[in-house]
Amino acid sequence: MKPLLIVLCLVLAVIAVGTLVLYGGKPGNEAARASAPSELADLRAQLNALEQRVDALGKEKATKLESSGGSRVSQSEIDAAVERALAARGGAAGPAAAGSGAHGASVAQKLDAKSAFAALTDPALSWEDRRKKWSEFAKAGLLDELVALYEKQASDNPNDPKAQTALGNAYLQKIFNGAQGPEAGIWGNKADKAFDRALALDDHNWDARFTKAVSLSNWPAFLGKQPEAIANLETLVQQQSQGALKPEYAQTYLILGNLYKQTGKNDQALAMWQQGLALFPEMAEFQKQIQLAQQQH
Repeated sequence: MKPLLIVLCLVLAVIAVGTLVLYGGKPGNEAARASAPSELADLRAQLNALEQRVDALGKEKATKLESSGGSRVSQSEIDAAVERALAARGGAAGPAAAGSGAHGASVAQKLDAKSAFAALTDPALSWEDRRKKWSEFAKAGLLDELVALYEKQASDNPNDPKAQTALGNAYLQKIFNGAQGPEAGIWGNKADKAFDRALALDDHNWDARFTKAVSLSNWPAFLGKQPEAIANLETLVQQQSQGALKPEYAQTYLILGNLYKQTGKNDQALAMWQQGLALFPEMAEFQKQIQLAQQQH
């Protein structure tokens, strides 16, 4: 309750008490009525003091309002000012806005799954930028919604190998962003099946075969997925030799050489890295692996 309101309540209380003193009490209470004049004088004195206090408070409040530039600013005006400030900063709501309930939610510019999906499917987006966006959207809690959108895209385009490949990559994001143990196995199997659907539609789909092979190579060794990963990479080496050289092809030689080494095929590993270096002489990783292999012989 504000000071001025408190004072007004006290004034009313004093008046009420004075009325009771003058006219209240039971019939025949002559002693109380005889003392009324003196008590009334005291009440009048208190009332005068309160009136002076009210007047002083009123003047003080008026002075403050004048010095601050006018009348009291309404809550709606304050809210509007906050919204304008947040809009000027790109919609970034601070702690106050975040805790202001529905109003804060209307001010904050939140990511939505459809916008995130549009960003991820931009053909001009580089692999590294796409990876970063996946991580950003996963942290924003959009991962499940995005996977659902990729599932819908694949379902709506059953004969499009790119849509099936994109779905496989979306499933792998569940693993990259936290799925572990049996859950990771579930998503890994779903991704593998999506890549298989893409390859059934286009046997030369490099993205589907390469991602499938790399995914299989990361399964625990006791599950026996490495031979299948190697077979897919060997197929890619053959297919890559039939067309124009692309920068991403270097990874096929590098990873296949690594898998050969992991399975004890050291000579084949060295030969694969040397083949990769011949095609991509600027890639330092080939030179590093070749030097290590030669030192171990």
